[in-house]
Amino acid sequence: MEINRKVLISLFIIGILALGIGWGTHSLFTDTETSSNNTFTAGTLDLTVDGPGFSAPITLSNMKPGDDTGYYKWVLKNIGTLPGKISVTFSVIINNENGMNEPETIAEAQPYGYIGARSTLGDPNNGELGEYLRVGVERSAVEGIPGVEIIEYNDTEGWFIARVTEEIDIGGTIGWGPKGWSVPSRLYSQGNTGPPTNYGVWGLNSFGGKTFGTLNYLPGDTLGPGEEVAFFFRVNLANDLKAWDGCWWHDVDDNVIQGDSVTFNITFTLEQIH
Repeated sequence: MEINRKVLISLFIIGILALGIGWGTHSLFTDTETSSNNTFTAGTLDLTVDGPGFSAPITLSNMKPGDDTGYYKWVLKNIGTLPGKISVTFSVIINNENGMNEPETIAEAQPYGYIGARSTLGDPNNGELGEYLRVGVERSAVEGIPGVEIIEYNDTEGWFIARVTEEIDIGGTIGWGPKGWSVPSRLYSQGNTGPPTNYGVWGLNSFGGKTFGTLNYLPGDTLGPGEEVAFFFRVNLANDLKAWDGCWWHDVDDNVIQGDSVTFNITFTLEQIH
């Protein structure tokens, strides 16, 4: 008998006024956790989640260029009797404009249009904060750091995957690691920011609708009975906002993100291994 159990994990708001964090396929057993730190059982495959933001949204007021959220951390545990495949999925990133003051109006009207991007710096229909929230750093910023090994990368798209053998804070990203660590041991970093171009979508917006396994931190992404793993998430705004067009960086008016916010959901899923 096929049983599916899914629960959303929580809604967070990230913005100049607020910040927040957003595979499951049909299988014999599936369990996904969401807010309130509940436990939902399907047969004997059972996932619990312990981390911030479960009883109330996380709020950071007055974010500005140079701000960094630090790492949010969730500890996931399989308290069932079967091994499962663990993953995390981000919902579509919703960018809210929240009205515009004079400095933001001037900034958004400035011409842009690089390599397939929209003609103005501002998006006529949405806020721009999600384009500039960095979920990581550039590869060049971590190369050569002892204990950090780049496994895979794409400089045009601005991402890399790294293995960290010591508890080193490289300044951002999402990732997985031991529950006792304060930073991830296996991480995915996206350092590009700015409006989308022919080369891709940048910033936090690039995570919308994507599912990530453990990046091989856990072999086969498998979380066995009684095992625990931690998931980490962190975003920041550069001191001086810049936009990547796929080939070059461009200075932009920081006022383009004034008053904006983003909202999204994040979902953890533990799926029975066939």
